[in-house]
Amino acid sequence: MMESEDYETMYRVLERSKVLNDLIQEMVPDMPLTPVALEEIESYRVRRYAEECFYRETLTAPDLELYDSYEAKHPAGMLAALAAGANPNLPICWACAPLASDAVRCGWAEGAELLLDAGASPLEDDAQLLITLCCNGPASLLKKALSLCDLTQNWQDDDYMSLADYAAGAGQVDCLRVLREYGIDLLAHDGKALCEACKENQPEAVHYLVYDCRAPLEEEYDDWSPLFYAAQYDAMDCARILLKAGANPLHEDICGNTPFKWAASDNMHMLLEEAKRKRRW
Repeated sequence: MMESEDYETMYRVLERSKVLNDLIQEMVPDMPLTPVALEEIESYRVRRYAEECFYRETLTAPDLELYDSYEAKHPAGMLAALAAGANPNLPICWACAPLASDAVRCGWAEGAELLLDAGASPLEDDAQLLITLCCNGPASLLKKALSLCDLTQNWQDDDYMSLADYAAGAGQVDCLRVLREYGIDLLAHDGKALCEACKENQPEAVHYLVYDCRAPLEEEYDDWSPLFYAAQYDAMDCARILLKAGANPLHEDICGNTPFKWAASDNMHMLLEEAKRKRRW
């Protein structure tokens, strides 16, 4: 059974786990866990430790030094390893994102920039670094990464998400500005970026796309206009911006439904009703 002092190690190991991500979100160090939950966590921790050990054994000496220096957040050690021939695109573990992307996710932009300077490719692992930067920033590092690669205008990942979609959904307006500066069409793919901003309740991104980029308000993505998404996800501030800019609360989807049908709360319904009355005058 895992002792209390092992919690810190457990969190470090589990933080990259997709399997137990929901459990991690609910956990706090002082929270008592059931014996079954503790057993599952301990079993997973042991398995990940074994996988990490096996992964480390497969690395060359420079790559191992780079891996250990990265884990210790030691820039000088990373520079030495890279000078000795370490792979700047080294993944964090089996089937995981490269170190540069992981560094951004962990909030260590300095480490990611160091790897970029050493030759890490922003397009490695299906452009995971660019995606992570769009979701987390900083915009300055995203700008540098874009300058180092040739990204096609119509790039999308396997989930049909563009970089603009990720940035809009995360509310990263500065990153949207950088993408626009580099010629990325923020309004492509039937306005999905604006829809993503509404789904994630990111009013600043909605305001930027509507007023600075002139995003169409009635253009439909997956048969829904942005106001439908704002209504369903109860994004009140986003809905206000759309309605103030002229979005039609009576716009119908392919089934003949209006945003009223999908209003997630009484407040949203009241907001749409008020907008409908104003359109009559």
